[in-house]
Amino acid sequence: MRNIWFTFDAGSSEKYNQIGNYRTLLEILMISAIQDKLNREKKISKVMFCFSDKLESDNIENLKKNYYQKKVWEGLVNLDVSAKHIDWNALSDQGKKDFLIEKWKVLFNNLSDDYFLVDKSEVINSLEELRKEEWKYTSLLFKKKLKYNKETYSIVMDTSVEIAKLALVRESDGNWFILKEYEEVWKIMMDANFKNFKLEGDTLTLENKTFFLPPEQFDLKEIINNITK
Repeated sequence: MRNIWFTFDAGSSEKYNQIGNYRTLLEILMISAIQDKLNREKKISKVMFCFSDKLESDNIENLKKNYYQKKVWEGLVNLDVSAKHIDWNALSDQGKKDFLIEKWKVLFNNLSDDYFLVDKSEVINSLEELRKEEWKYTSLLFKKKLKYNKETYSIVMDTSVEIAKLALVRESDGNWFILKEYEEVWKIMMDANFKNFKLEGDTLTLENKTFFLPPEQFDLKEIINNITK
């Protein structure tokens, strides 16, 4: 079963600095925090909210009109939220997290009970826990391990709001070897959507699922030797 897509649309990336990075990381974190608490029989595929500079308050009335105890049309649940009185770029990191979590709370608080497998309060509590946590996530990209020079490595993506790092983690000592960094974290959803890897000599090749993107290649001799010297 596919994951539910938890996302939001803020529009202007200039008005909302790093908003794509926050969106990408929260999309990942919401899956483990919220997904299993929702009723998949509602056939939800995407839950989102859209920023509006015109609304004085969140459009709860429209949310209830479209979704409360109703069939979800084409899998989408959407709430228009007010961003009229928010200066995103002036907010601290915690302030930005607070704003986003509050909007998610508004959305879930105003859905009917048939959307949930648990009491709605458990979803709200999970969001509150997420608010307190450091927004960081390390994912194993492949179950298969990389064998190189008698050592075993995992290929991982370490993601935070500031940066995403594609790296090798050596099993024998836990040392990290950075292959590539992505300052625009949102780009990893396409640019680092890898389906396979292969090793030829010292060259590691990661094949992208997106057919029009070329594979990524890395000289492991140079990367590992330079870091361990």
